[in-house]
Amino acid sequence: MAIVVALDEKSKRSERVVNFSIEESKLRNEKLIFIHSLFGGEKTTQEEIDKGEALLQWAGELARKAGVDYETKLLVRGKEPAEDIIEFADEIRASLIVIGVRKRRPAGKLLFGSVAQEVILYSSQPVICVK
Repeated sequence: MAIVVALDEKSKRSERVVNFSIEESKLRNEKLIFIHSLFGGEKTTQEEIDKGEALLQWAGELARKAGVDYETKLLVRGKEPAEDIIEFADEIRASLIVIGVRKRRPAGKLLFGSVAQEVILYSSQPVICVK
């Protein structure tokens, strides 16, 4: 089995997601699969594809340095990100999905973005949220 790690952008939050998933991988002795989802077609620019590939390469390098088995997948399948994450995790029979969540700035309350919320609500796999 494998742990799916959904990433959206290179940030401090994403770094926490990657580091948490590396530790979880070591505990479970499971491979990590870092994914980044783009819709594709006219809705996706070459710049977005390049950024997605760089994001996955960065995450993979952190996993490699930690000695963890990993793969990277840039998903460009004509699907919205939440749907893509859920379907990909089902396809590979992932044991877990790790995803980042954001905090609302003014109130400081936890806010599940629409992608994270949809993954939490509709995934058949357990989901761990990292803030």
